[in-house]
Parts: sequence; C-alpha cells; structure tokens
Amino acid sequence: MLAVQSLAIVITDPQKTISTGEKCFPAALGVVDGTSVLRRLLSQLARAGVQRAMVLAQGTLGDIASDLGGELDGMELCLRALPTPNAGRLVDAATIKEIAHVDRDVLVFTENVVIEFELIERLLRLQDRNIAVVSKTHGRRSLRILADDALRLTAILPDRALGQDDASADSNLLGVYKFDPAFVRAIARNSRHRTHDDLEFFETALGIHAHPIHIMCAEPHQVKMVNDAVDLAAANFAFRSSSHEVSTVERTLGH
Repeated sequence: MLAVQSLAIVITDPQKTISTGEKCFPAALGVVDGTSVLRRLLSQLARAGVQRAMVLAQGTLGDIASDLGGELDGMELCLRALPTPNAGRLVDAATIKEIAHVDRDVLVFTENVVIEFELIERLLRLQDRNIAVVSKTHGRRSLRILADDALRLTAILPDRALGQDDASADSNLLGVYKFDPAFVRAIARNSRHRTHDDLEFFETALGIHAHPIHIMCAEPHQVKMVNDAVDLAAANFAFRSSSHEVSTVERTLGH
C-alpha cells in the first residue's frame, strides 16, 4: 500500500439507531441539512485535503455501506466491519494496519458528529501533533479530561469518578482527535490490552512522555453529537444552510 500524508478514521456503530416514529435508521445516516451525518463528515474531510478515509463499523456494516462507495469527492474510501464490537474505539483505531502507511496526520472520529468545516481546518492547521477536541458543556460523556495551563492533557477521568470535587475545570471529550502516526503506533506497541477500552488508550498515552497530547476547545455550536431524534433535530437547527435560513425568514415575514 502506498503511503498517504493524511488518514481519517471514522468509527461508528450501526446498532445505534434513531427512531422518529415513522422509521428507524442508524444514527450515522441521520439527515442533517439534506445529507447524512456520515457522508457530510466525509465530504468535509475530502474538502480539507484528507487523502484517505476509513469507516470502521462496529459489528457489521449494515446499511452504512449502501450510503457510500469506494471514493468520495476525490478521497479514497475504505469500509471495514470490526469483529469486536465491544472493543475500545480508540484502541481499534490504534491497531489497524493502515496507520503504518501514514506520514503526517491521523484524524479519528469516535462519535456521530456534525461539525463545522472551519473546526476541521483549524485542527489540521495547528502545529501540535496530538490533539483531543473538548468542550466545556456537560453532555453525555463517559470520559472527562484534565489539562494544565499549557492546554496539555494531564489526566483522564471516568464521568462519575469519586473524589474529583476539585475538578470543576475539566472538559468533556467530543470524540474528535488528531494524532501523529508515530504516537498511534507507539500506543499499539505499548498498550497492555488489559481491558481493551478507551480509558486504557489514554492511560497508555499519558505514559509516553515523548508524545504529549494537547487539547483544542470547541464551542458547543461547532460540534453536535447525533445519537437520538432530539440530537438530530438540534443538529438540523444548528447547521441549517443559509438558504434555508433565508426561506424561513421570508415565510415568517410573509414574502
């Protein structure tokens, strides 16, 4: 396989579905502003210059494959079903063989997210090689992080960790990351696979001092997770196109 400068890994669970009362479909295929959550993200990555993207579906591809082909807007696309649906998502991303052929950036998305294109551009433009995107909002996160004044990640906490009353300044992970390929390969070599989950990924990462992780803060309106019908409606409201906004205003004004 030829080397590529940038690779995006999008991990999704086809079993995570949205029910609208009329139909039920994978959350990744929820439509936001006329395009599915998954296809919208992949198109943005292609527009940002990412050369190759992999969609890793936990358990089975299901209906995910029918929404995609082998290429999207000039970006090479690969679909793969993960045989271990209960494995840590970041651990799965760290151990796939394609990372061995990446020279520059590995972008990882572990949630069904609708994101502003400018945020992807900013993520790629930053000089830091290892970045976790966070928000101060108190959403449905399973992991929280602590960082120092230099925005360097210092600890990972379970969402309901005991004895963390002094951690009021912590942030929530949004499931959006940029990693140095060398760092990801180091994770794959050093991880003990004790529990094979994301908490272990960060535990191993924090022990590799040659590859510090920095955080990038995102405003709540810049990234929306889509896991249910309420999330989908909120994403459609937040990311509706300007033309849609104009038509809404015109209808409101009676034009």
